[in-house]
Amino acid sequence: MTNLRTALCFFTRLPVGQPEQVTSFAGVVAWFPAVGLVIGLVIGLVVWAAALVLPPLVCGALGCLAWIAITGGLHMDGVADCGDGMLVEAPKERRLVIMKDSRLGTFGALALVSVVLFKFATLASLAGASQPEPHSCLHLVLTCAMAAILGRCSTFWAMRLPSARPGGMGSTTVAGVTARHTFWACASALVICALNGLAGLAALAVALAVAGIFLSAAKKRLGGVTGDVYGCLIELTECAVLTVACL
Repeated sequence: MTNLRTALCFFTRLPVGQPEQVTSFAGVVAWFPAVGLVIGLVIGLVVWAAALVLPPLVCGALGCLAWIAITGGLHMDGVADCGDGMLVEAPKERRLVIMKDSRLGTFGALALVSVVLFKFATLASLAGASQPEPHSCLHLVLTCAMAAILGRCSTFWAMRLPSARPGGMGSTTVAGVTARHTFWACASALVICALNGLAGLAALAVALAVAGIFLSAAKKRLGGVTGDVYGCLIELTECAVLTVACL
């Protein structure tokens, strides 16, 4: 059994001390939605505070950099690896070998830059629409929290797919995740979307669509999911939610 501090140690670079010794990652993954809430709240406050004194483009850049710094770029590695492996025309086995290669290819670089640009542009747009008053602050913070939570909750859907690399980090991390963990993940996603009203429901629908399309491609091209697929899924879902919030 783990706690939120342990989960934050594993999935963020926040100064919360040393992680506890755990025998299974299942307890850590169960705290994924809570980790997303913390990340989203911090990012939302950073962008809103910057918007009080800085132009939107600078706010977007600061928010994007803060997002990468807090997570340690953990899931960005998955974006790059999935770009290299899933976009190349090759057999499934070859794709998995490419994804495990530490070198960055053209497709991986393009995928990585695209995700960073998407986050930068959406955060800048949200900062531009924000005003120095409590209501706008709450909207911006809730939007960032919704993106981070839905991004991590989408991984519970991915756990229903077979592992493309049994024994890998992805399958090890989700081993032992129970229906109770999935229930609380879904409940947290619904709550944060409800707090955002109709925009939250629209974001949930788009997040489900994006996750479904990406996971379908992963199953077809890789035969299932890997740790990189989980990371890329989180980033793509976050971008989708932020995009809907800009409408």
